[in-house]
Amino acid sequence: MKVLGIEPYFGGSHRAFLEGLVQFSRYQWTLATLPARHWKWRMRSAPSVLADQVAGMFGPHVKDQVFPELVFCSDMLDLPTWIGFASRKRSLCEWIGHARLVTYFHENQWAYPTAAGARLDHHYGYTNLLTADLSDECWFNSAFNRDTFLTRSREFLRRMPDARDSVDLDRIERCSRIIRPGFKAFQSQRRHQERCNGLRVGWVGRFESDKRPDRFVALLEDLEANGIRFELVLLGQRGRQRDAYEQIASRFSDQILFDGYCEEVTEYHARLAEIDVVVSTADHEFFGIAMCEAIWAGAVPVVPDGLCYPEYVPAALRYRTHAQAVEIIRSLESSQTRAKFSKQCRDQIQSWTIDQVAAEVDDQFRRLCQIEQQRR
Repeated sequence: MKVLGIEPYFGGSHRAFLEGLVQFSRYQWTLATLPARHWKWRMRSAPSVLADQVAGMFGPHVKDQVFPELVFCSDMLDLPTWIGFASRKRSLCEWIGHARLVTYFHENQWAYPTAAGARLDHHYGYTNLLTADLSDECWFNSAFNRDTFLTRSREFLRRMPDARDSVDLDRIERCSRIIRPGFKAFQSQRRHQERCNGLRVGWVGRFESDKRPDRFVALLEDLEANGIRFELVLLGQRGRQRDAYEQIASRFSDQILFDGYCEEVTEYHARLAEIDVVVSTADHEFFGIAMCEAIWAGAVPVVPDGLCYPEYVPAALRYRTHAQAVEIIRSLESSQTRAKFSKQCRDQIQSWTIDQVAAEVDDQFRRLCQIEQQRR
């Protein structure tokens, strides 16, 4: 089987997922991608650029051409527009009508938090909705992602001035699946702590508004006020939210064990292995690959009671208030308690490694293509 993978935003978790599928799949992949920058511009401009790119890959100049049986794209592609451009290409027009179309939703624009001071633009959410409507199947990285997409799509359709029945949301729901994006398994050797200055608290999120690093600062202040000793391992990508980061760097400078973005994967994994408790204060998380990697390395997650977290973090480790988070972290000062929860959380994500996810994806691809062959 040949698969065409289309990713307009080829970076971060989108790139890691697609490269993992290509590495472990038993099928032959061709990728059409664009650099991961200016996401709004990517959603606007990618269809025409990627139609040209794909036409160049499968033009008449290619000897013994065999077209892909399936197109696998991400939610960053405006699929109807891409199909429109592709169908006008002489080399693609006949093939494109027979290819199975699967869209993978790393996120959905309905549920993405709006930055402070920014206007809500329904165009991007509606683009996601039309992409889903054209897809044979929609795959989501979490039930939270799927459910927010379907719920808010219904809310939007009810507010449309007309053509409310033009999108079949019931069909989209029937053709939706939860496929985890997976993560690469790695050997994790917990580092021996030569000195004990309290719990090693880790941050693996981006320093951006949707991850709420300002709440992380407040939580650290609460820990300090409650006499809980801690050191910090700060691994998240530095972003535009400099205020929160600078507060941490200034106020807790003596407690920072590591502060930086690891370019090398092996170093990153080694730093993850230093963390006792990995904390999220996010407003937005559709899956959380970084959190899963930290869990795999042995860290115990302490996370908000919502978003995607109930799908893999036990209720005992989820909080609704900072006071609850403080008490959960206090209970994790016990190494026996940490060991118990670490095993429980790691067991929960045991089947989400990318090699296992790729095998599941291959099976789903085969099922879809067999259905298409039976229809012909």
